Amino acid sequence: MSRPSFRRPSSRRSGLLSGATPVYIGALTLIVIVILIVRLAAPGAFSYVLTPVWGAGTHLSSAIGNIFSFQSRASLMQQRDELQAENTALAAENAALSARAADLTNLLGTRTAPAKGVVASVVARPPVAPYDVLIIDQGASDGVATGAAAYGSGGTPLGTVSETTSHTARIQLFSAPGVKTEGWAGSGRIPLTLTGAGSGAFHASVAKEAGVAVGDGVYISGNGAEPIGTITAIESDPSSPSVVLDIRPYANPFSLVWVTIERTQ
Repeated sequence: MSRPSFRRPSSRRSGLLSGATPVYIGALTLIVIVILIVRLAAPGAFSYVLTPVWGAGTHLSSAIGNIFSFQSRASLMQQRDELQAENTALAAENAALSARAADLTNLLGTRTAPAKGVVASVVARPPVAPYDVLIIDQGASDGVATGAAAYGSGGTPLGTVSETTSHTARIQLFSAPGVKTEGWAGSGRIPLTLTGAGSGAFHASVAKEAGVAVGDGVYISGNGAEPIGTITAIESDPSSPSVVLDIRPYANPFSLVWVTIERTQ
């Protein structure tokens, strides 16, 4: 009995491929030779035939470059806009911090000792608040008590705390209409009674012979002599033995930002 033979199909396939390989190589070689002959014999025709191919490649390369260039410019512009927005925000924050530091320095001076009182921010002032009234952001829970004295820049007396809540307080200024405050004027310490005239102003009446003059400082009692304003005008009536003083305060209630409240405890 003869034995069955086992043939490997892959061997036949490999043989076919091996036989076809010289044909492919020969065809490729022939194509290269033809291209070289045409290139040497008729360079103009060769360039004419391949010009569309080169042009397509150039346009494709340019298009790809433009896409990447556009994306790069768009990314750079976005980064620029983000940096500009960040710079604007930082500039605004720096301006706010600088103004805050200047206000506090003006209020407290340059000393490093703790402030003798509660430093509060004015959250409402005239004309938002009633005239000659300030609303601050510190209250009873922060150490602010009714009746405590309130001071502005340089220790200028402003008024007293009239009402408090847990974290806010209301200050009535000495300039409120009808409020009377004892004080004196000039280097001769001429005693007088200041009467609030509203909008931060005061009036006072003294004898004609008292010797006060425009420009004299006006003080009230407190921690020593506390300057509150200056005499800006003197009104005299020939039929009256006294004159009326117009007094302008040192602190403008319409521009107050920070105040210090005296601790009463």
